[in-house]
Amino acid sequence: MPYIAWHPRTRRPLVVLTRSGAGARVRLVHSDTPFEVPVPELQHYPWAADPHAPPGFVAVLLDTPHAVREGDWVVVVGCARRVRAQAACSAGSRVLELEGYGKWVLAAPRVAYRRPSAGGRAP
Repeated sequence: MPYIAWHPRTRRPLVVLTRSGAGARVRLVHSDTPFEVPVPELQHYPWAADPHAPPGFVAVLLDTPHAVREGDWVVVVGCARRVRAQAACSAGSRVLELEGYGKWVLAAPRVAYRRPSAGGRAP
């Protein structure tokens, strides 16, 4: 199952598709093109020092825009903003009301930040 990792050298979140030996096949969150990176260069969320993560929140990959929840945080224009409300926009997108920003359309897979679930370390 894919998971999110932080690449500290490039300061970007990556989706780890597979790991084998010393290499990992990854892709950028908004890209379909996979590439290889050395496993030691990856830091697994939520313990990585992600500059966008609000304190006490962990990164989750929203595979579809419909996976977003009120109370999640998303990064827009370089700042993490809390989702206050959401509504359907089209078949594959959601309109989010973001605190301190206004309305914004989420139309693609994206990293969001969410409080860890009570039963485990990550949601």
